[in-house]
Amino acid sequence: MIGVQGNEAAQARVFAHDATAVVTDARVLWLELDTLKVGTGYAAGVAATTGTGVPAAFDVTISSVDADGAITGIAINTASTAGTDGSIAAITGGNNDAYVTIRTTFPGSQERGCCLYVGGAGDINVTLESGSTVIFAGVNAGSFLPICATQVLSASTTATNMLALY
Repeated sequence: MIGVQGNEAAQARVFAHDATAVVTDARVLWLELDTLKVGTGYAAGVAATTGTGVPAAFDVTISSVDADGAITGIAINTASTAGTDGSIAAITGGNNDAYVTIRTTFPGSQERGCCLYVGGAGDINVTLESGSTVIFAGVNAGSFLPICATQVLSASTTATNMLALY
């Protein structure tokens, strides 16, 4: 069920069963790490890029690998803002057989948006599950926003330490 439909179950979430850190460092694109295909022949500490199936590449560092060179950790250095939600990005280096899914919206927000917890005060520019974009100005630290958000946009967002609550 999408949006407020007149019953309590469709209201913004008050109690959460999961939380995801909201990226607030000018990225609107991140990697859905639970979809990472680890590949082989990669080396830790090596910078790599993604690009296959993605409109604009971004660079990552392979932070850890196992004995076969399969990726066990990855960190985004610079993220694109032009990716398509759900697209697949190949990771260069190694045997070039690793890939990961690109996200521009909160994972799991296809049907329901999520509530936000704001740890550091500021403004928050969000896309709501209706598709509209709105800026919440002057949100206090320690606040919960009982909204149904699918994305926090970097433009005009100054709040920090946010969590998306599911």
